[in-house]
Amino acid sequence: MNNKKLKLLVLNGLIAACYVVITALFSSFSFGVIQVRISTALYQLVAFNKHLYWGMVLGVVIANLLLSPFGLLDILVGLGVTGGGLAVAILINQKVKRRFIKSIVVGISVSLAMIFVAIELVAISKVPFVITYVYLVIGQLIAQVLGLVILSLINHKFDLQKLLSF
Repeated sequence: MNNKKLKLLVLNGLIAACYVVITALFSSFSFGVIQVRISTALYQLVAFNKHLYWGMVLGVVIANLLLSPFGLLDILVGLGVTGGGLAVAILINQKVKRRFIKSIVVGISVSLAMIFVAIELVAISKVPFVITYVYLVIGQLIAQVLGLVILSLINHKFDLQKLLSF
């Protein structure tokens, strides 16, 4: 295995582990009808390097496996929302040059993908769809703005584009 592949593998593993730990730390509001899953702020790393996608997907699967009160269904839905939302963002961002716009695309893509979590919660909890979806989108947007702000501050001090490139 060459150094680039090893670096990518290790970085994705670290991101997945961080995602799980952050989800666990804030688990009281990481699941349910009203949620702000702080760990999804890490999705913003995909705006710096699309190859970090796999760390996010793995992190969601492990976090939902270990922590979700909704079981297998939440693992599948989380996989679809994260995998699908970030994949759409990566596809759109192929045409985008500015990292800030890429971050906005990531935030909007994963926020809109929360429709599937809303459908899951309606099926499981018998809650009203529209208000549930609105709450979920707001929660996801809060996490994405948080990620954008934190990573922008870190990027100002350390060149994340350079650190995260292969």
